[in-house]
Amino acid sequence: MGKDKLLTKEQVLATISRWILHYGMPPTVEELRRALKVGSTRTVLRYLRWLEDEGDIERWPGARGLRLLKTIKERAETLSVPLVGEAPAGSLMVAEENLEGWVRLPKEFLAPPSAKFFLLRVRGNSMNKATVEGERIESGDLVVVRQQPVARSGDIVVALIDGEATIKRLVQGQGYFLLKPESTNPTHKPIILNQDFHVQGVISRVLKKGSELLNYLEQ
Repeated sequence: MGKDKLLTKEQVLATISRWILHYGMPPTVEELRRALKVGSTRTVLRYLRWLEDEGDIERWPGARGLRLLKTIKERAETLSVPLVGEAPAGSLMVAEENLEGWVRLPKEFLAPPSAKFFLLRVRGNSMNKATVEGERIESGDLVVVRQQPVARSGDIVVALIDGEATIKRLVQGQGYFLLKPESTNPTHKPIILNQDFHVQGVISRVLKKGSELLNYLEQ
């Protein structure tokens, strides 16, 4: 068996960063070995010790005991997206766009390139049966929202009603609109829109366990 290829510190950090962005949690040593395409976990541990000594990561006991201490900026492949607060995906809550920071996301998450995007944290379970790109919308996730004032019937939207925000599926009927929950909790009921409301954007992607990403905010 040949020797493992030599990787730069930036390559290893970028691989860890991409894993966290895709899966919402740090990789295990074995997962990182596969992602780096090296043959030995001993090689991975050597890289991790190197990054720890350089002050780039923090480690502690446990399969996923790893945290990035420095922001990885792959500027050719990622873009910064603002995290502007939370939407309950349940009972309506006053929408306060308090910018918490910026998260760098892969460009393929942000299509079309001409659109504007923002992130929201999900609270509540009224949409936990709905899926976007195969991922359920669950409490604690971050959702990527494509900012636009209109949406099609069937889109999952962030809607603003009298200054209060919610995440629901938009359904158009004869002369009315409906914000429909998709939940395992039957107490959530559709909202019939017989008053002014505003679409803030359409959910384009879900970042699972998105709260993990808050450790890597750019302030």
